[in-house]
Amino acid sequence: MRNATPLPGALDKPLNDFVSAHVAPSSSRVPPIYREATTCYAYMCPYAYGCTEKTGRPAQVLMRRCMRYKPEDLRIRAGISDYALDLLAKRRKSGESFAAETTAILDELRPNGPLRKSA
Repeated sequence: MRNATPLPGALDKPLNDFVSAHVAPSSSRVPPIYREATTCYAYMCPYAYGCTEKTGRPAQVLMRRCMRYKPEDLRIRAGISDYALDLLAKRRKSGESFAAETTAILDELRPNGPLRKSA
């Protein structure tokens, strides 16, 4: 056996893997009163397309599970929210003209106009 001490930096990857691992809420020892939560409005969120916590109605979500509060390297790329798409579809329905890129997005995602009625 040569040298019992590990090479510098050899333990960084296992340590980073351990520290970056997410703990399921059921195994957390933090009492519910101290868990920070935020209200999720998935209809207005640009991360909703890839979110596992979204619901059809506003709901309380643990901040550590919300895509908006995750570290940058764990976050997905922001998209366009359903609310923004509906507003653009409403404006197109009223006769406004858009750039070709915007029209292409609306033709793909909102060909029949907005999903919800917006004020």
